[in-house]
Amino acid sequence: MSMPRKPISAGRDRTEYRFKIDAYTPDTIPMARLSEYMAQLALLLGEQTAVHFHKLTKGSTILNARVEREAAPKVRDRIARVRTSDAPAEPMKAYAALNKLLRDDNAIGVLRDDSPRGIVIRFPGRELALEKFPTIRQQGSIDGIVTGIRGRDATAHVILQSEGQQLSGCEIRDRALAKQLAAKYLEPVRLFGRGRWTRDADGVWQLENFKVESFDALDDSSLSKALDELRALPLEWDEHEFDHLETDRNGPGGKRNGGH
Repeated sequence: MSMPRKPISAGRDRTEYRFKIDAYTPDTIPMARLSEYMAQLALLLGEQTAVHFHKLTKGSTILNARVEREAAPKVRDRIARVRTSDAPAEPMKAYAALNKLLRDDNAIGVLRDDSPRGIVIRFPGRELALEKFPTIRQQGSIDGIVTGIRGRDATAHVILQSEGQQLSGCEIRDRALAKQLAAKYLEPVRLFGRGRWTRDADGVWQLENFKVESFDALDDSSLSKALDELRALPLEWDEHEFDHLETDRNGPGGKRNGGH
């Protein structure tokens, strides 16, 4: 009596992907850096409940991920769309993040699957040409919270907390103005002056220097408080006010008055 054979198709649809980083070996890659690569690779592949870390193999550093059979077609389609730059925002951002990690590590990367065609996506990493942008100098303003003012010479340096970043490139040459600004410690302000900004290869603008010429104190009242103050204003509306607004906007007879 012959033993029953396993179906030929069993396991055929299961896919394994191998992401190679040529800058490290498994013995030299820092654990924190490895976790960054793994997190972005997971976002690239998608279907996160069905994609599993399998092992780390030598030959540089190679991350091996296995995709469950049911999810394999979706992952293949997602990767194909990344390769043609036609994927949703999440995998495209992950592709860009992996390239940045590789570039910062002076590395290149390759994603392969277990099919005969081999390479699925190339990651140029260090081979990416860093686009150079000219420095911009112009008048402008910066909003933030004053967290410190320091300096013993003729120039005071303002430390500003702005949009989750700490800015320390703001300078004041007017000592009286610096003293006034120091009185706004831990309060929101708007600085006016002339600044110098640069843009990196990832499109992020960075402040290099800002010479403060004046400032305004900002009201940090909550939105609900501001609405309450608006409601408290002594305004009266009669039943014809909306008709007047419509006429002012569209002109007599409802025709638009040449504006937007």
